[in-house]
Amino acid sequence: MGRVKGRYERTTPKNIKNREYTSYEDAPLKDYGDSEPAPQHLTKKFIKVFVILFISVVVVLALTNLDNLTSDNISHWFQYDLLGKTEGEGYPIKFSGISVDNGGFEVMDGCPVYCSDTSLVVLNSNAGEYLNTHHSFANPIVRTNSGYSVVFNSDATGYKIINRDSVVYTGSVSKKIFDADVASNGTYAILTRGNDYLSELNVYKSDNSKKYEYSFAEYYVNSVSINSDGTRAVLGGVSAKDGGLVSAVYILDFGQDSYLQKYEFEDSFIYSVEYLDNGNVIAIGSNAAYYIDIEKSKQTVFDYDMKTLTNYTVDGKYGAVLSLSSDTDGRTGSVFTLSTEGKKTEQIDIDGKVLSLDYTDNSIAVLTSGKVMVYNLKGKLIKSVETASDSRKIRFSDSNTVYVLGTSLISKLDVKE
Repeated sequence: MGRVKGRYERTTPKNIKNREYTSYEDAPLKDYGDSEPAPQHLTKKFIKVFVILFISVVVVLALTNLDNLTSDNISHWFQYDLLGKTEGEGYPIKFSGISVDNGGFEVMDGCPVYCSDTSLVVLNSNAGEYLNTHHSFANPIVRTNSGYSVVFNSDATGYKIINRDSVVYTGSVSKKIFDADVASNGTYAILTRGNDYLSELNVYKSDNSKKYEYSFAEYYVNSVSINSDGTRAVLGGVSAKDGGLVSAVYILDFGQDSYLQKYEFEDSFIYSVEYLDNGNVIAIGSNAAYYIDIEKSKQTVFDYDMKTLTNYTVDGKYGAVLSLSSDTDGRTGSVFTLSTEGKKTEQIDIDGKVLSLDYTDNSIAVLTSGKVMVYNLKGKLIKSVETASDSRKIRFSDSNTVYVLGTSLISKLDVKE
């Protein structure tokens, strides 16, 4: 057993005098104390100062994080930030399991979350594991919010609700799941096939009791997003009309039996919908993107001008970023953003196929083959960083950090200007 440096210092007994050699067996243990212990009043003063400083730090952190001051967050901060649990050995890191699909990789509250073919894992900024739990999902999809994630088995019945360091709930539904979403307060929605209807939405409180349900008879509704406080949802669906395609976007209020608003779009398939933090909605379609001002019951259409949508990402806090291409294989194209206010930025020309996109309040990250490029919203290139040729998906952790999903590794890039 190795020694800890500095713990086994030899001292001279107080009452053993005039000896050339002293054995530890010749004197009682009480004689081996420090020759000059610290004054008691200084020790008490030090403890008092330490307690005051500790309380001051806690109060400052509490005042600056009132919205996130929950028992789970306090416990997490104490265990992982204060005590240094799960430090990690740094990125890149080989993930657990054989494969992670693009839909199984996201960032929750700045932490990478991935669901491989065997494991559901949450990592910290140094690749330490906050959470690592097994699952049996064949097609796992991850949806995240600031403090929670819902992980569901697409086209099957199982799901899990997690926070950064624990599985909050494991459940299942009777019909196959189309989509799911979770709010920052733990309220979550599960969208499934219906019994006597085409689709059915079930909404649950954070204690997993049912809060709301709604059935859809006219459209196959296959995408859902709920607002930040878990009181409303936007849903997108598709149907046939006069031999053509028609899509619909529903706005639901969980305090009403009927839908709050409904919008229909001909010849456009709705891929995804997002309830923005400011109370409005963005829908991504096959031929156009749609911004809906709910208070004014007004929609704005952003047409793709006959170009092909090659990639997109939508976030409730920042809006949407999309890439379009005139080439059938998408080898070149352009990127633009839609803000939460429905404002479109100028298009940025991209040389190379866009494999993944992400967006913060002031930056756009674009992944092409072996490279991550970061632009400001005016289209100026801020930084270009080489990455592995098998990189498939990127997500901002903050404005200076991007996590990258590869075939077998998760990497971390510094994209600070």
